[in-house]
Amino acid sequence: MILDTPSSNWNDRQNGLSAEYIIIHYTGTKTADEAKKRFLDTDPQDGVGRISPHYMIGADGEIYKFVEEDKRAWHAGVSKWKDIQDMNSASIGIEIWNSGHEYDFEEFSAVQIEALLELIVDIRTRWNIPDKNILGHSDIAPGRKKDPGEKFPWRKLEINGVGLMPQIACDDTYPPREFLDNPERFYEGLVKFGYSNEVPHDVLLQEFRRHYVPKSFGLTDLDEETCMALLSLLDQLEKDNPQVAYSL
Repeated sequence: MILDTPSSNWNDRQNGLSAEYIIIHYTGTKTADEAKKRFLDTDPQDGVGRISPHYMIGADGEIYKFVEEDKRAWHAGVSKWKDIQDMNSASIGIEIWNSGHEYDFEEFSAVQIEALLELIVDIRTRWNIPDKNILGHSDIAPGRKKDPGEKFPWRKLEINGVGLMPQIACDDTYPPREFLDNPERFYEGLVKFGYSNEVPHDVLLQEFRRHYVPKSFGLTDLDEETCMALLSLLDQLEKDNPQVAYSL
């Protein structure tokens, strides 16, 4: 069940863009009610400005709808993916209640993830949003945002048919030496994948790991698993779109 909770914090999508992406966030608030009030607030006093997602998933899996999907909700802020710098116009934003890094940063509950999966499946009946275009706020705003965070279960989504994750077999077919021997090529690969080229390398490495290689999150140096993960993702993109050369 989706609870209509109309917000005034939206406008029309710009420059001919439409919903090609889904961006997942956490609310970063102590309670879901606090987030709800924030998304409805037309005169915020905290200096952040008016914000809104299209949807929010509460603590018990309840789904609130704040903005119509064909409208431009204000959830992404200053962000970039590939050559798109107005990600608000190109995406549907989904917030999940979690207190975030500033507070307790709880594990996401099974009921929240089940609600999220159902919501994304429903959204995709109306919009052509491929797995590669389901991203976190930290992917499109690296260094500025950390949500939904390293505890978010991206792999569980992928197992249920939502999102793109590395596929690294034990008899690995993605030798990492080309990146380990020449780290610049690794960062070229991150930009080819979609990350901003305007962000320091250490930040890009951390945010890529936060989403795609959580086992290596917190390491400072480039490691084999991270290199293999990126090679796997680029390979998957190239197989999905043979006309475009993603591999380096």
